[in-house]
Order: sequence, then structure tokens, then C-alpha cells
Amino acid sequence: MQMLKDKLGAEVKTVEMGRDETSYEGNYLDVSEQDWDMIVSGTWSVKELAQDIAAQFPDKNYLIFDASVDRDVVKDNNMMGLNYYSNQAAYLSGVLAAKMLESGDAKIDASQKVLGFVGSMDTANINDFLVGYLEGIQYVDPEIKVMTSYVGSFEDVSKCMEMTTQLYNQGAQIVYAPASQSILGAATAAQNADKYLIACDQDLYSELAESDKDLAANVLSSSLKNVGESIYTAIEGWQNGEMSLDQDYTLGLDSGAVGLAKNENYKAIVPEDIQKFIDETEQKVIDGEITVGTAFDMSTDEVAALRDSMKP
Repeated sequence: MQMLKDKLGAEVKTVEMGRDETSYEGNYLDVSEQDWDMIVSGTWSVKELAQDIAAQFPDKNYLIFDASVDRDVVKDNNMMGLNYYSNQAAYLSGVLAAKMLESGDAKIDASQKVLGFVGSMDTANINDFLVGYLEGIQYVDPEIKVMTSYVGSFEDVSKCMEMTTQLYNQGAQIVYAPASQSILGAATAAQNADKYLIACDQDLYSELAESDKDLAANVLSSSLKNVGESIYTAIEGWQNGEMSLDQDYTLGLDSGAVGLAKNENYKAIVPEDIQKFIDETEQKVIDGEITVGTAFDMSTDEVAALRDSMKP
């Protein structure tokens, strides 16, 4: 929102709705009755309400991120949906994890060609990260094995810690954790095992670096969902006529909507030749030389077959 203000000269207002869902409709009605050119909200949890409001106010413009728009509900072409190629960022996470096995790093046992994955739930949106991660690993070395676990919850921190610890104990040298709000459990497990973790969605190292340096130290990187950049891209695209409200868009590495956190910890730990390899691989995905598979195009059985083919 600040970027829209600074770069496009937009007047912006942010409404923090909190956790009381009974207040959500009132907030949507308030802004919809005011004179805003675009009303932005997310994620999938408010999709139904946001669509109903958009249908009630056909002369207003809406953008929802982390969701696709049901055009049977929103019939007046006044709402854009934004989704993310999370699999592309996960692919880079797989490339990073696989390349680090050959880095000579003291925390990594080079004789163990085993990596780990802990996801919050066995669902298509989490398995999209898994598919990207596995394909990224295979791109580097098809011989690497991957152990996979699911927490069975989006916010069970202790269960996530337990499952991540189990992966490290069974030989995983690095774990990638699209584990939603339970991610701190994975970070604690990495600290206790003194092994590396690749986090997801937010730059976990930068978030923890000041408040808990010891917990942050083993967070090698994070696959990022840059919601801010995606909103800016969408509104700028809508303003200049390149994007329209009657469509949904999926944004990836090329627009900066997803990526890998290349923070100070990443730069300090990851050898320069591996950083260069990751940058080159990223450019190949952007240029279309590498197409990353997605769980959304696969059946449950196909995802399971890929997962099982890489088990130790």
C-alpha cells in the first residue's frame, strides 16, 4: 500500500479487520459505500464475503489476492483474482537444498543424500510447494532422496516441531517447511538439531533476526510470497490497461510476486558459486527454459507417485 502511495501517487487506507469475523461484513460495506477506486482484500478465508459484496456493488472495483473469482457470483466483471506460482519459489528451494549437500558446510553430512519436507496439510495448495521442491531437487541430482511429513494442521506448532525433529533424526540434512502458522515449530527443531531449515511465505530469518538471533541462525532462506509486489503489479496493470477486472491472474518469479529470500544469512552461508547457480536457474524459469510442474495439474495419485518415487 505504501508503494502504491509512493510510486503511483495513490491515496491509500488500510483497514485491519482483526479476528472477529462478525465485523468483516460491516468493514466491507463501509469501504464499498465510500469513494475508493479499488478495494483490495485477501485471502481465501474472505473470498465468499468479498464476492458477495462485489456482486452488491457492481459500480465498484475489487481485487482479491490468494483466490480465484467465481464468475457465477461476480457477474459484473468488477473483481480481479490474484494467485501465485508458489511452485516456482519452491523449485528454487529444492535447487538450494540439493546444491547445499555438496557445499562442504559443517552442518551437512555429505554422505547422507537425504532432504526433508514438512507441510501443514496434504492438500493441493501445499503439495504445489512439494512438487516444485521435488522437481528442483531432481534438476540438481536425481539420486537425492526426500522424506515427507504433514502436520495435519495449519497452526500446531508443537506437532510441527515434533515432525521436523523426526525428519532430522532420520537423516534429513535440510528441511523445507511450507507449514503455515506452525513454522516456528520447524525453526525450533532446526535450532535443536543444528541443521538448516528453508522456511516459506515470509522471510523468517529477517523476522526473527532481532528478536531471537539463535532461532534465526539456522534459517537458510525462505520461499517468498510477495503479496505487496503482486498487489502493486495488479493495480499498475489495471491502471494502464494491461490487466482487467474480468480475469484472474497467477503471478510468479518474473513479476517478483514469488522468490527466494536472499538475505544476509543466505549470503553468509551459501557459497557464491551456489548463489550464482540459483540466480541462473531462476532466470531459466523466468525465460521459460524450465517449466515447473504444479500439483493443481496433477491427480492425488500422481502427486503421491512423485512423492513415493523419492522416498529413501
